[in-house]
Amino acid sequence: MKKLYRIARALVLLALLSPLGLAWLPPDRLPLRLEPAFQAVLQSSFRQLSITLAATLALAALLTVVLGYASVLWQRFGRTGASILKAVESVPAILVALFCYAPVSGYLARHSSGASQTVSLLVFILAATLTLLPEAVRGVAIPLGDLYHRKYSLSFRSYGFTKRRILAVLMGSHVMRGTLKRIAAGILLKTLVLDCSFGFIIQLGFGSYGTPAHASPGALIAANRDALFEGGTPALFWLPSLLLVAISTSFLLTLGEREEAAA
Repeated sequence: MKKLYRIARALVLLALLSPLGLAWLPPDRLPLRLEPAFQAVLQSSFRQLSITLAATLALAALLTVVLGYASVLWQRFGRTGASILKAVESVPAILVALFCYAPVSGYLARHSSGASQTVSLLVFILAATLTLLPEAVRGVAIPLGDLYHRKYSLSFRSYGFTKRRILAVLMGSHVMRGTLKRIAAGILLKTLVLDCSFGFIIQLGFGSYGTPAHASPGALIAANRDALFEGGTPALFWLPSLLLVAISTSFLLTLGEREEAAA
């Protein structure tokens, strides 16, 4: 039964994540037929979202593992890093993103849309990673330190293992693999929320004068908010919204595995 449950759960997660994959299909192979201009923008926004999620996850996960490992290995480094990350965490994520864009705002305004979109994407990935690190690094350092200090330190040291090697072994343990999986789901969920919130706010600022260099489903939703009024087409607003709900639900289900395991 457990195996069947895991298979069913995996299939549900894949179905919920399918909008990110469908965004890369040719338009004539999609299950839905939409107005061509809207379909092109819809696919483009979810393609950029998938790139943003993948790149942010890769960068944030790498830094999280390195910083979490180093925080336990060198306690002074851990205390200093914790103070810095706590200061970053005290600033709202949306403000961190806006502050990161300030130095490149002139470049984005003066260059072509292709160049500005690339720079905008890189800046956003760095900003998102910065806002995610405090909680993610804690999520690695605390359980890793607990495993080292309470359970395995003496037994490993009795075999001549160094602290560096003990921590490397513990990072590959079942407990830490599950922890890293949940941290990855949290990174993806928070990146999704920040990406769409940032895109929505920027699009509202542009109004009817253009679209932002930071294209995202949030910006698409904001651009089509008038579709909810009389005479509009509500599907233009609700379709990207429901697709985002499906994707975020898959991340929430992954995060919920901890509670199920504890039960």
